[in-house]
Amino acid sequence: MNVKLTENAEKTFAHIINKYSDIKASKFSNQTIKTIEMIVQNNYIGTKYKKTSFRKFLVSNQVYLFYTIEKQTLYIVVFWDNKRNPLELDVILSS
Repeated sequence: MNVKLTENAEKTFAHIINKYSDIKASKFSNQTIKTIEMIVQNNYIGTKYKKTSFRKFLVSNQVYLFYTIEKQTLYIVVFWDNKRNPLELDVILSS
């Protein structure tokens, strides 16, 4: 299975990493890799998000990874900090 990060995913991942100390950023990066590996092994491990084609998986205490799968490609759509306004998430996922 191919794994692709959207532009939004790259931006939100970088934003989260930049807020953390080096040690915490490293832990988050490693946890993200493990999470992606789990999703590749079991595509439906994440919880379905509302009535959309997106699924979410908790990477850390405050961050969800949102993804979708099309054919043989896993698209990482966004890393969502749970402190943010959830209405913003709906806007991002609808675009």
